[in-house]
Amino acid sequence: MVNSADFNLPNLIRSYQNPHGLYAALRSQDPLYYDSMSQSWLVTGHKAIMEILSDSRFSSELNFGQPNPKRGAKPPFWETSVNKQIIFADGDFHRQVQNIILHQLARMKKDLPAHVHRVVTSLLENIRDKSEFDLVDDFAAPLSLLVIAHVLGLSPANLETLRQLSAWSDTHGDVTSGYLRVDIRDIDRLGDYFHKLLAQKRQTPTTDLISAFLKPHDVFANDDEIIANCMMVFGAGRGTTRKLIGNGIPMLIPHWQTWREAFQADPTISKQLTEELLRMVTPTRYLFRQATQDVDLSGQFPGNHRIRRGDKIMLFLEAANRDPDYFLHPDTLDPQRQPNRHLAFGFGPHHCPGAKLARLEIQTALEMLFTTFANLQSKRSSPPAWNPNPNIGGYTAYGVCPVRHAA
Repeated sequence: MVNSADFNLPNLIRSYQNPHGLYAALRSQDPLYYDSMSQSWLVTGHKAIMEILSDSRFSSELNFGQPNPKRGAKPPFWETSVNKQIIFADGDFHRQVQNIILHQLARMKKDLPAHVHRVVTSLLENIRDKSEFDLVDDFAAPLSLLVIAHVLGLSPANLETLRQLSAWSDTHGDVTSGYLRVDIRDIDRLGDYFHKLLAQKRQTPTTDLISAFLKPHDVFANDDEIIANCMMVFGAGRGTTRKLIGNGIPMLIPHWQTWREAFQADPTISKQLTEELLRMVTPTRYLFRQATQDVDLSGQFPGNHRIRRGDKIMLFLEAANRDPDYFLHPDTLDPQRQPNRHLAFGFGPHHCPGAKLARLEIQTALEMLFTTFANLQSKRSSPPAWNPNPNIGGYTAYGVCPVRHAA
């Protein structure tokens, strides 16, 4: 049984492998709960999170209310690479960079389905005849890596070079999400790679996102700001698909044949299943916001919810996606769920610009896995490994034993 003394931010963060019992207990007590230990609001209700994410009085800026740095004092690159990402920006800068990303993805719309299909086909050719493979390392991670590298315009000589960039990017993602048990020098190494790549793209621009960032639109103050957002796209583009496939497929494995038969009977179920896995898995556990002024939400949510200027707010997206006040039988995987207005990609101005691409990758992966394998079984002798970053979480290794379709 969960005790109310457990309702604090450290406990919620530590419980990242199985948080839903704690979420449910906290949400039933107060979906907009003030934690005196961390001096922050813990928000677990779907309605409350949508309200806050759409309210401009709550800022995503990390340094809101902090004194301006001393003139002439240049922060270290790793700090700039985190603070200048648009996930921590509001207003014109956020809107302009997000529009560049959206417009570039729209320009690539015709090309991307074929590219994703080629990547999935190639990866399945490498694993289809194996007696076992790792769902994350052999499939989910390289799929997301190769697709987002194509979008950005990264073209290293081989997959191993991309994997090295991916490892450095994971460090950047860890620091971005507040997990600091990493080698900070990896961020500088990734930054050096992007600095060199920017110089190449200036000489020979192509039809990729980095080239779009470099066009003279007076959005970025310097190359470090461009690189910060290249790193953001690279990290987010990998992380979402990697976690959704790496943690979503294991949800299907216990009844794989049933799901495959449902797909054979109605291939459109892959689209609905993609949405339901997004709801059930949720790529990012929580988001941070800060009140820019006093906000009283007591009229919308029963209880004392007078948020003060400067108060910190933690928005638990995966809790909102299991809110029984919004989703009927929220712990049941139901691809027929309608409506399914999950918050896997956030909500409001900061809704993820890569949502359509992530959906394309996940849906294509589902369709081709169902087509390729008659059955999938978890490798019982090899327990899954978890990402220690409590905000991102997800499996870093998940052994699978496949059964191919009969020829």
